[in-house]
Amino acid sequence: ASDKAKVEEKKTEKDKKNEAEKKEPEEPPKPKTPSEELDIAILLIAKGVKTQSSDKISRAVRKMNWLRKKLTAADLKAAMKKYVPKMENRQQLLDYIDVVPKSESMEVEDGKANDGEGMEVEDVAEAGDDQTLVPEISIYLRVLVTIFLIDNGKNKEASNIAEECLETVKQHNKRTMDNISARVYFYYSLAQTRLGNPLAIRNKLLALYRSACLHHDVPGQAVLMNAILANYLHYNMYGQAEMFCRVTTPIEKDNNQYARYLYYFGKINAVQLHYSDADEYLSQALRKCPNSAIGFRQVATKLLVIVQLLMGDIPERSIFIEKDLKRSLFPYFKLTQAVRVGNLDAFSTVLKNHGAIFERDGMASLITRLRHNVIKTGLRKICLSYSKISLKAICEKLKYDSQEDIEYIVAKAIHDGVVNASIDRKEGSVTSKETIDVYSSDEPSKMFQKRINFCLRLRNEAVKAMQYPPDAHKPKREKEAEEEEKKKEEEEAEKKKDDKKKEEKGKK
Repeated sequence: ASDKAKVEEKKTEKDKKNEAEKKEPEEPPKPKTPSEELDIAILLIAKGVKTQSSDKISRAVRKMNWLRKKLTAADLKAAMKKYVPKMENRQQLLDYIDVVPKSESMEVEDGKANDGEGMEVEDVAEAGDDQTLVPEISIYLRVLVTIFLIDNGKNKEASNIAEECLETVKQHNKRTMDNISARVYFYYSLAQTRLGNPLAIRNKLLALYRSACLHHDVPGQAVLMNAILANYLHYNMYGQAEMFCRVTTPIEKDNNQYARYLYYFGKINAVQLHYSDADEYLSQALRKCPNSAIGFRQVATKLLVIVQLLMGDIPERSIFIEKDLKRSLFPYFKLTQAVRVGNLDAFSTVLKNHGAIFERDGMASLITRLRHNVIKTGLRKICLSYSKISLKAICEKLKYDSQEDIEYIVAKAIHDGVVNASIDRKEGSVTSKETIDVYSSDEPSKMFQKRINFCLRLRNEAVKAMQYPPDAHKPKREKEAEEEEKKKEEEEAEKKKDDKKKEEKGKK
């Protein structure tokens, strides 16, 4: 009877489980509106300032990318009226927002630009005070207005707001403001660059970088370093940019900013003929950048393709087939085909057809260097096909005018190891030698060593990127030490009591 009862109990439990599974799934929560997300971000900043926690503020700063796509003029106006007191130039910010015509800004759906429905009233009251506003929240809202104006082409108004934010940052030297002030530096530099005034702000950027180093403002250092490098490269001042890189240390904590730094440093090395270093830095930049940064990936891949061609390598075809890169890399794909074949006519045709694109991308000066590589590739193919060929025939095949120039080019190719041949000046011919087995040379060991170095570098970067809790290396405070001692004494007293009781029981 007891066994039957157990079986029935198990059956009832199984039936209950089946009924629970058969129940319809609960409806997913409704997505939050942009106004609600903005309220959450402001609440995070307010709590971060109270607890001196930079993690919460950085979470709010990361929300900027999402808010940038979703916030409309009506949402920003509602936020200004809700959080910014009148004494802090609220009307001026509203006037800046009104500068953007309604046709350019996105239309607002009914009920979308609310005053934060779903948020607790007490929490919102904590975040925004009627009398004074936390400077971090004030700058955060101003940065959102700056982004809105930049996206709508109002760079002058955006630059004015960014300058006001810079003055506020100087007045409040607080570490809780570092992540937000870094965004101020970035958008200030972007607005001035789009206005065509990067030279006017260079000294200001250098002064801000010095103060960021003195205040140990790590996010600000990373952003300002890239802004200064971009300023130098805008005017093709590669020597000054290299000197700046030598006297500064890159910030590897912020992955996105470090990827930008690697791109700039790779471009500097490419212009200065250090192609192997440029290839290394650009490959790291593409590996570190997020997949969502399509524009950055396009620009960095274009430069990497040119660098690999200048090194004598042919980029993989898979690079040109990627969905996000296929269209923008089409001219570079045609260029790669011309270099791979070694046809000067095809190379010059690509330059004529896509020269405007190369000029716009800033790659024209590097691409002109590829002409010599095209000739080298053609020479390599000719030497593989013919055991002996005259210099005149080489000129005809490469469609080159001067026979003397071809002789110097062949001699340089032999010296660089591109071609394994010898020149007979009396006969005016080039004699190819037998090809050496690659595996009998040191090429395999070089490639193996290159891969080992890559793995070791990746491991070192991973170790450097590890983060530890704050003050983990410091000795514990006196109060904590005293509390631990008290706990130990209490534990020892309890053990003594237990031992005495055991002894008394043993005697009895």
